[in-house]
Amino acid sequence: ALIGSAQASAAGSAGRASQHAVECWLVDLHAAAPALHALERDTPRLSDWDRETAAAFSDKQAAAQWLAAHIALRMLLERAAGPGWRGVPLERGTRIKPHLKDAPVIFSLSHVAGLALIALGPAEPLGVDLERARVVHMSPHRRAPLEDAAQLLNPDAALPGGDDARFLQTWVRLEAAAKADGCGIGRLLTRLGLTRDSTLSEAERETRARSVTQAMRLRDMDLGGGLFAAVATPPGVARPDVAAFPASPEGLRDLVR
Repeated sequence: ALIGSAQASAAGSAGRASQHAVECWLVDLHAAAPALHALERDTPRLSDWDRETAAAFSDKQAAAQWLAAHIALRMLLERAAGPGWRGVPLERGTRIKPHLKDAPVIFSLSHVAGLALIALGPAEPLGVDLERARVVHMSPHRRAPLEDAAQLLNPDAALPGGDDARFLQTWVRLEAAAKADGCGIGRLLTRLGLTRDSTLSEAERETRARSVTQAMRLRDMDLGGGLFAAVATPPGVARPDVAAFPASPEGLRDLVR
């Protein structure tokens, strides 16, 4: 469920008091970008790497949205861990997920055109993924094993009807699980026996999918508006609501106050 930013502030404050809480925030990048960029000019939070990465974009609008998503992330990290983490580069690598080394909070970020979805929590595993409705060009033969695996990863919720909707929900489940595991989507598909050259039997694929669910809890997120999302959390963690990230200068200042 999507809750308003004022309600989210109170809910988030309570969440910070719980060592097991996970927060999820949906950022409207079109609405929030002007205030986010203005606040970043006044109080820089991004690292040099962030700015250099955005400067390398050939599409200036895409760069502005990428920056807005990462400013929002930095504000949420500061809200959770304090202002001492401003400008600290994220640790990155081919076999590690982006993180602030030694920080008391971890995160997962996914963004599509105009929107970002951010999850924060105190402990791994944590992963989130977001997709917009679109036409998917993939054969039924290729889709079927991916969809079967996604159903095993979240057996409590049926995949939606409609070929494209079914596959997009499949994909966000797989991506959220891969981010939570830290392995990346390619290695997760290999591990689950979902690559084109895999020789694993259906029974072996089921066993491997269930081994993933022993380490995390994967759930769908109902965002409406042609959006598909999933979040992976540690087992036993309450299902997080999705808070609307503030878009006004006042709301942003209140967020980190």
